[in-house]
Amino acid sequence: MARIGFFLVCWFFSHSIWGEASFSVKPGMKGEPLWQTSTYLEDPKSDFSPETIVSGERDGEFRPIRTPNLGFSASQFWLRIPIKNRGSEPFDWKLEFNFPIIDEVEIFGANANNLSFRKLGDSFPFTERNEEYRNPVFSLTEPALSESVYYLRIRSDSTIPLSLEAYSEKEFYSKVSKEQILFGLFYGTMLAMVFYNSFILYSTRESAYISYILFIVSISLFHLSNNGLAFQFLWSNSIWWANHALPFFMVLSCFTGTLFTGQFLDLFKSKDFIKKVLQFWLGALVFLSLPSFFFNYRIAIITAILCVVITAILLIIMGVKSYIERVRTARYYLFAWTLFLLGVFLFSFKSLGFLPDILLTRWSLQMGTGLLVVIFALGLADRINYLSSQLKESVLQLSQAKEKVEESEKRFKEIFEGSEEVILLLSENQKVLSANRALSKLLGYKPQDILGRSLSDLIYQAKSKKDSYAKIFVSEKLKELFATGRPVQFQTEFAQKYVMEPRDLNCRIQFVDLGGSREILVTMSSMGEDAISRIIYSERIEFEMNNYLRNAEIVSQKITSQLHKFVDSMTQTEIRTSVREIIINAIEHGNLGIGFEEKTKAILEGNYLEYVQKRQEDPQFSAKKVRIDYVLNNEYIAFRITDEGNGFDHKKMMAKSAETVNETFEQHGRGIFMTKAVFDKIEYNDKGNQVSLVRFFKKAEEVK
Repeated sequence: MARIGFFLVCWFFSHSIWGEASFSVKPGMKGEPLWQTSTYLEDPKSDFSPETIVSGERDGEFRPIRTPNLGFSASQFWLRIPIKNRGSEPFDWKLEFNFPIIDEVEIFGANANNLSFRKLGDSFPFTERNEEYRNPVFSLTEPALSESVYYLRIRSDSTIPLSLEAYSEKEFYSKVSKEQILFGLFYGTMLAMVFYNSFILYSTRESAYISYILFIVSISLFHLSNNGLAFQFLWSNSIWWANHALPFFMVLSCFTGTLFTGQFLDLFKSKDFIKKVLQFWLGALVFLSLPSFFFNYRIAIITAILCVVITAILLIIMGVKSYIERVRTARYYLFAWTLFLLGVFLFSFKSLGFLPDILLTRWSLQMGTGLLVVIFALGLADRINYLSSQLKESVLQLSQAKEKVEESEKRFKEIFEGSEEVILLLSENQKVLSANRALSKLLGYKPQDILGRSLSDLIYQAKSKKDSYAKIFVSEKLKELFATGRPVQFQTEFAQKYVMEPRDLNCRIQFVDLGGSREILVTMSSMGEDAISRIIYSERIEFEMNNYLRNAEIVSQKITSQLHKFVDSMTQTEIRTSVREIIINAIEHGNLGIGFEEKTKAILEGNYLEYVQKRQEDPQFSAKKVRIDYVLNNEYIAFRITDEGNGFDHKKMMAKSAETVNETFEQHGRGIFMTKAVFDKIEYNDKGNQVSLVRFFKKAEEVK
C-alpha cells in the first residue's frame, strides 16, 4: 500500500509540473494543436537565460495553458513542449507557428540543434527561414521510441496566440498545396474584381467605382499582410514595413470602406447629420493612420483595431438608416456586411478555441471578404442599371419636354410676332434685347433699330428741352419696378421714327425669369378710346388732384383726349404739353413751395425727384390740392388751374421772352412761355396761384 501511495503522489506531482501527457507524433498529423499538452512561463524582464531554461532548472515554474492566446504583453514567454515518438522508426515532422505576424520565436532542444535557423518571425528577413512558407515552421526529427522536450521563446508586440500545430511531412506539404489553390482563388477573385470594375469605371465614369476599387485593393493588401504572403512575396527583406504594413492597411481599409459607403448609399448628397459624421470620420482616419509610421507596433495595432471597431459600427448604422429610408442599394449593402461580419465572428471564435478548426472556420475571413466585394459589385451593377433606366426615362421625358418646348416656342413666336402690342425684352441693365414687328407699325422702327438701346431712348424729346419730364417719369417707373419687383403700368409719349410728333402709348413693365436670368418685359399699346367718347362733343369737368407729378401726365392726357375732334394732332400735343407743364408748376412752385433756384440746384445735383418726394411727405404741403376746371365745346377749350400756394410774380415772368430764358440756359421755367405760344388767352389772378387758359378753334376764320 505504501508503494501504491508513493506512486500516486509521484504521478500527481509529475502532472502538476509537466502538465498533461506528452504529445505523440505519428503519421497523418494534420495540424494537431499542441497548446493543450504544453506549459508556459512568463519572463517579465526577459532575463531568463536559455541555458537555465533548457537545463530544466525552471521546469517547476511552468504553468498549464488555460487559453490559446496570451494577449498583448511586453513580457517574453517560454513554452515547454514534451514530444514522444512511439514508433520504431525515426519520424520527421513539422512544428508550425500558425501566426505569420509573430515578431520572434526561437526553438531550443537537443533535436533542434541541427536546424539552419532557430530564430524565425517577421523581425528577421524572410530568406532566413527553414521553409519558404508564410508561417514560421521548424522541421524536426524524432528518434525511434524516444521522448524529448522542446522549449520555445516567444516575443511579440502584437497579440500572442499559441497557434502551435504539428504536421507530418506529407500532410504539411499537402496543406501548403491546398492553401495555394485556395489563396489563388481568393486573390484571383479580388484581382479579377479590380480589373472588371476598372473596365466598368472607364465605361460609366461612375465615381463610386473609384472608391470601390480602392477598397478592394486596400482590403486585399490587408489580407496579404495578415496571412504573411506580403512578407513572403512583396517585401521579404523590409522588416520595418513588414511590422507596420498591417495596421496601416487596416486603417486604409476603414477609410476606403467609409468613402465607398458614402458614395454607394449617396450619403454625401444628403444634408443631414450623418453626412457631417461621415466627413469627420474620414478626416479622423487620415490622422489615425499616422501611428502606423511613427509609433511602435503595439500602439499602431491597438489604434487600428479601434478604428476597425468604430468603422464597423458606423457603417452598420449608415446601412440601417439608408434601409429605413428605402435607399435602393441599402439591401445589398447590409447583406454584404452581414456575411462579412459572420466570417469575422467564425474566424475569431475559431482562434479563441470556441469553434473547431475546420475548412469553414479557417477560411471564413477570406470567404466573408470575397462575398462582400462580390455583393457590392452586384449592388453597383444594380445601381448602374437603375440609373440607366432612370436616365432612359429622363431622356424620354426630356425628348417629350423638348417637343413641348419647341411647340411652345413656335406658339410664342407666333404670338410674339403677331401681337398688335409692341413687345420688348430688356436686360437687367435696361438694354433692348429683342422686339417684335408691332414696333414698326406703332412707332416706325424696325426691331434691329433699337437693339442695345434703353427704353428712355424711345421717349419723345422736344427739341426745346434738354431733358423732358417724360424721361424722368419713365426712369422713376423703372426704379419702382426694381424696388418692388411688381409690374408697373403708366402712360407716356414715345417718339416716332418718321413722324416728328409723339405717340401716346400705354406701357407695362415687369420682370420675367428666363432660365435663371432676370429680364424685363415691356408691352406697349395704343391708348384705347372709350366708347362714349365717340359721341361727346362738349364736356365740363371740375376736379381736384394731389401733388404727385406723375398724375400731371395722366390728367393732361385725360382732359385733352377729345381734342382730336376739333384740332390736328400737332395742336392737340401742344395743348396737352402746355397744360401738363402748368399743372406741374402748380404742384412744384405752388403747393410744394419749391422755388426757381431750389429746383435748379436739385436738378443740377441729380436728386430733384427725391427732393420733390420729401416735400410731398411734409405735412406742411401734403394736404394741399390742385383744382382744375375744364370746359370743351365746338368753339373753344378752356382750363382754370388753381393751386393752394403763395402765388408768384406772374407779371414779371410774363414780361420775359423765350429768347431771354434760352440765353440763360435754364432747364426749366419754359412752361409759361410754351403756354403763351399755344393759348389765345392767359389770365392770372392777382395772387398768382390761379391761371385761366383758353384756346379758340375758329380763331383763324374770325381773323379772315
